Order: sequence, then structure tokens, then C-alpha cells
Amino acid sequence: MRPTRALLGMNRRTLLAASAALPTLSGSLLAGAAQAQNSPAGDGFSFAAVGDTRPMMYLPESAGEPDYVKLFVEMFGLVMPERVAEEVVKRDVRMAFDPDTKELIQIVMPFMTKTEVMTLTVDKGWVTEASVEDVKLLPGVHRTMFRLQGGEWVAREIVKDVNAGRAKFVVNSGDVVWWGNQGRTVDDSPYWKRVNDTMLKQLPPPDEEMRAAGLEGRWFIGVGNHEVWGDQKIEGTLSAVPYLRKLGVTPENLIYKFDFRDSRFIFLWSGKYDYRSPSNWDADRPKYEEQIAHMKEWLDEAKAKAIPKVFIIFHYPVFARAGLGPIPFANNPHRFIASYAKDFELVVFNGHVHTTEMYEVDGVKYLMLGGGGAEQDPILPGRTSNKVPADYPPDLYWKGGPPKEEYNYVLVDVQPGQKTKFMLNRFRPWSAEPFGSVQLFT
Repeated sequence: MRPTRALLGMNRRTLLAASAALPTLSGSLLAGAAQAQNSPAGDGFSFAAVGDTRPMMYLPESAGEPDYVKLFVEMFGLVMPERVAEEVVKRDVRMAFDPDTKELIQIVMPFMTKTEVMTLTVDKGWVTEASVEDVKLLPGVHRTMFRLQGGEWVAREIVKDVNAGRAKFVVNSGDVVWWGNQGRTVDDSPYWKRVNDTMLKQLPPPDEEMRAAGLEGRWFIGVGNHEVWGDQKIEGTLSAVPYLRKLGVTPENLIYKFDFRDSRFIFLWSGKYDYRSPSNWDADRPKYEEQIAHMKEWLDEAKAKAIPKVFIIFHYPVFARAGLGPIPFANNPHRFIASYAKDFELVVFNGHVHTTEMYEVDGVKYLMLGGGGAEQDPILPGRTSNKVPADYPPDLYWKGGPPKEEYNYVLVDVQPGQKTKFMLNRFRPWSAEPFGSVQLFT
């Protein structure tokens, strides 16, 4: 995003001349946008890629404290036994309410370790900011790891790019809602309603070319673990984007693929999350081996059709140095994906670890897009870098430096006969230069 330049030194005559030219200019811009939306199949196209766009927990304004306690017990129960979660919540979670409105405005609670304390700021039920203090290692220092405005910026910029014709559609590597325990559809889930209001309703309907390719929407998701928490049958996903059913998605099958121009898009499902092994591919719809068989079938088919570019989207990361880490070797699909690197330009989009990392391994480009709006715990001390083997692939984004708070998405430019280009647009709210763009894989 570039800052708007001020219009300085413009006299009345210049202003009138510019105003007179507006109808012609706007007409040409509209024509250009229409041309971009309906380009011939032989031309290039662009799409937006993003991951982990979900906000933090929504806490209804009208609920009483017992309801808050129940919600927190359910939340802590995702990462610890329920009995322990109830004890922790009753003992350690403290809530503050506005003395006049009685609304919840702040929560102080334990975080990942015994010495970490998280402070949540709440407005109108939504967590708007989260910071963490390690009372042992860095007492008094509060590191901000979540700002609601970060995800709002990402959604707003993507919508602008699609409406302007800069991107044809959006792919999301999963985790767009918190869970289904507070409603499962666009009508009753505050999370899916937010996705719908900030993204889905703002996107234009698909054009004739997209419909001819079997695409009845502009937004496509690789289902993440948050989409099935409290919603095993993915009612929320299918409520928000029902056109995924026509691509083969059902409560029993969470994988699908489609072709657009000279590219194939493959969406897989990496699992529901187990806190004992948080990046383990534990998918069951279908299971790992069956998904690999489908992926190989779809790649063989693309090879037979001479499709030159393949994009594979799933939630858990193949490579990751920070946070929850990568898919363990036993169920890591890299060896299967890399065996096709000589046949296609292969790009894999992942998420799950809430930061950005970039790898190029055995001819495959891997982009972990965990900066779409969720809390960014990998920026905290102790989680910025996991212990990895000496020959582990280098992260080409942070290049050895610690990850920082950043909200971003990538515009992917696909041109026939040329290498794909990747432009990452980012928002760093703490920075003296908060908005920027950087070309990846150069």
C-alpha cells in the first residue's frame, strides 16, 4: 500500500481541467478493469494468497461472567485436559468491566508458559489487541502480538485488489474463524458473519470465464483446524461458500482441485489439531495416504494435460522454523511434491504458524502465510526459532533474523512462459514505515 500524495499547488484552472477529464478517465479505468476481469485464456492472470486471517475470540457483550468462564474453559480445553482447563480459568483468568456500561474491556490470563501473562483489550465483544509479558524473563515488557486492525487491513486491501482487477480471486490456506462453538453459519456465527462482511460480500461475482471454469465464487479455502473446531461437519464453511460443494467438498471430503487457464490449484486438508503434536498431519477426510494418492493422481493428470504451473494449498507447513514447527517427517508430503518439480513450476501455500516464512527446496517454492490477521506468538522470545538440523533449509524471508509483528498477503502474477512473480504487501503497525511491498523469490 503506497501513501496518498497530497495535491499541492493546484490552481482553479487546473482543478477545472482535471474535473472535465474525469468522465473520460473513469471510463477508461472501468474499461481497463473490465478487460482485466475478462482476459482471454491465453493471457496471464493474478490472484491473492493469504492465510490465518481469523481474529481472536469474540466475547458477547450481553453475556454474564459465568458464560465467559464457560467459553474460556472450552478455549483452554483445546490445549489441555478439560479438568485442568477449568482449574486454570477459575484460578488465573481475571476480567475487568467498564463501571458504567458493564461491558467487558480487559482480560488478563495465562499464556503458553507458567511465566507468561497475556493481556487482552476488548471492545464491543471483539479482542482488539493482545500483548504478552514474561514476568520472569522480561518483567514489565509487554510485546504486542495481535491487533484487530491488522487483519482488517489485509481484508480491505485484498478486496480493493480484486475489485480493481488486480487479482482474479483469493486463495486462503485456512483458519479464517475461531471455532464453531458460538454458531456455525453465516447467520449465527459472529466469526463467519465477520468473514462475510469484510471479505465475501465485498468481492464481485465471478465473470464468464471463471464460471466457464466451474468457479462460482472468488474465494477458495484450504480448510484449517479452526474451521472444524466445534464444527466437525464444516457447516460454517459450506454456509459461507456453498459453491465449494460443486468442486467436491462435503463434510466427509475436505479436498478439491480446479484448473484456471494454464494453472492447476490443489487444496488438501492437514487435520484438526492435537496439542500434543500441533503440526502433525492427522487428517481423516480423507486420511493422509489417500490424500497423497489423490494429489499424485491430480499431478499426473496435470502433467498429461501439459499444465505448466501447479499451486498446492493446505494448512500445516511443510517447512517452518518458528512457532509450532513443521509437519513431522513421517507425514510430511515434501518428498512426494518434490518428485514433480521437474514437470511443473510448483508452489505450496501453507499457514498455521502465525508468521511469514519462505523456502525454496528441491525445486519447490514454499510460502508460509501465517500473517493474515491471527495472533502472532512466534514473535515472542523462545518461539522465534526452533531447534532444527544443521542442514535445514534457510528461511528466505526473515533471513536469520527474528520474526516481527506483520500482517500481509501476496499477489501472485501468472504469465504463460514466464516464471511466476510474487509481490508481498505488508503492514507493520510498530514501524516508522508501516506499509510496504516486497518481491519474493527473486
